[in-house]
This record gives sequence, C-alpha cells and structure tokens, in this order.
Amino acid sequence: MHTRSDITKDDTKDETATQEMIITTLSKSVKKNLTPDCAVLFSGGVDSSLITALAARHVPGISLITVGFPGSNDVKWAPDAAQLLGLENSLILKIIDLDDVESTIPCVMEALETADPMAISLGVPLYIACTKTKSRNINLLLAGQGADELFGGYHRYKEISKEGASALHEAIATDVARLPRRDILRDNTVAEAAGIKLVAPFLDPDVVELALSIPAASKVSEFGGELVGKYILRRAAENVVPAEIAWREKKAFQYGSGVWAALGRLARQAGFKKQDKGYIRKYLYSVAKENRIKLDVTS
Repeated sequence: MHTRSDITKDDTKDETATQEMIITTLSKSVKKNLTPDCAVLFSGGVDSSLITALAARHVPGISLITVGFPGSNDVKWAPDAAQLLGLENSLILKIIDLDDVESTIPCVMEALETADPMAISLGVPLYIACTKTKSRNINLLLAGQGADELFGGYHRYKEISKEGASALHEAIATDVARLPRRDILRDNTVAEAAGIKLVAPFLDPDVVELALSIPAASKVSEFGGELVGKYILRRAAENVVPAEIAWREKKAFQYGSGVWAALGRLARQAGFKKQDKGYIRKYLYSVAKENRIKLDVTS
C-alpha cells in the first residue's frame, strides 16, 4: 500500500504533474460543454464543486441545483459549499418531501422500465433536479458522474486496495467499462424524460483515458492515518476549490438527498414490512401495477 511518508521528491514532482493534467483535461471538457444557460447538479462534494469552479471561470454565476429532504446531508452542506466557492447567490435549493418522491416514482419507473430500488432511488432526485432546472428555462445540466469509478471513490475500493494496486486497477477498469450501459444510460434516460440534456465532464474520452492511466495507488491512498478514496483527484482539486471541499467525504446521491430513506418510509406506509426481504422492491412493483407501468422483464 502507498503511504504519504514513502513519497520521494520525484514522486512529488510526478504527482504535481498529474494534478495539473487532471485539472487541464477536465477544464477543457467542462468548457466545451458549457452553454450560456446551463447549471450544475450540486451536492458540494469534490466532484460537483470541481466542475462548478471550472465552469464558473467561463459562466460566472452559473446556477447550482441541489435536491434533498430538510436536514439531509446535501441540503445542509450545499449552502456552505456554495458560499466557499463564492456562489451562494447561484444556489437553487429544492427542498422535497414524501409527496414529491411518491409522485415522481411513476415517472422514473416509466422512463427506466424498472422497479430496481437502487435505480429508482437515484432516478427520483435526478428527475426532480431536472424538472427544477427546466422550470428555470435551463436545458443543460452538468453532473459529476463517473468520478467515483475513475478515481476510486467508492468505499469498497478501499477494501480492494488492500489486495494490491493491480486488483484495484482491475476493479476500477471493470466498473468504468460498465458505465455506458448502466449508469450513463440510466441517468441520461431520466434526464431526457424531464426534458434536460445531462452532461458528465468526467466521462469525456480524454478525461477517461487520463484517469485510467493514473496508477491505482494514487487513487486510494493513506492520508492523515486513514485510507482515502479519490486521493489524487482531491489533491488536484485543492488547486481549484477550498481544501474543506476537496477533502470532505460525501454520501452518495440517494443517501445524501434522503431519497433512499424516503422509499423505505413509503413502503412501510403502504403496508410492506421492513423485516421482509426486498420490501422496497415489492412496494415499487405495487406502484407499477397500480399505475399500469410496463416493466422490463429483467427488472
């Protein structure tokens, strides 16, 4: 495992060059996707904040869209992060409730043709964010999708890294290869259903090529006495955003927005018991049946 105390002057030089390449390549990707009326899907995490800071160089005051329940991680943190970036007046905070989630579920299920709880829990806040974006006459939304896969951001990568750098690189490469037919397709389908074009600057071919060329040991690395995911991306981000943002651990969209917990509450309100295996999926099947939504047979 790679630790910070092992770093030599050559390593530091290489790391600095890598950081510069990340920012330069990502900046080009962000710039070429900008329009005068675009926004960023904003959670205040390193991925969306980095995109925001790079976009704001060309579109000052770019709108930031945050969705979540009162008291959810994203809703609590986004205003602070926006202020740290000097964009507190650009933040559009959409506070949601159970009714919002319940009314959006059929729209997302119809678009995705699935009752998979994870897909729905990700699709619902995205759909709400897109409809909020559309209501502001904005047609393009930038998202941080792909950064976790490319730079080792998921918690499981920390466990895999203990098996060695080659095992980590293989896991990352496998996940990146799956993105087009899974996550990208899902998110683009949901955004399109809401009339929004979704753009993921991290998934530009040049950014993907660069990220996959970076040693896996630079992605999950020991820092401050613990393993940190997206290490090299966070280091690069420090050159663009405040360190408080660059190093903050963030919950995934479905958890940070509070939507995953909301699905559980709705399922229990509908009479499905938490102790029953797959109770959220059973609830979603009942919603599909009630709304006569045709599901893919594999869902």
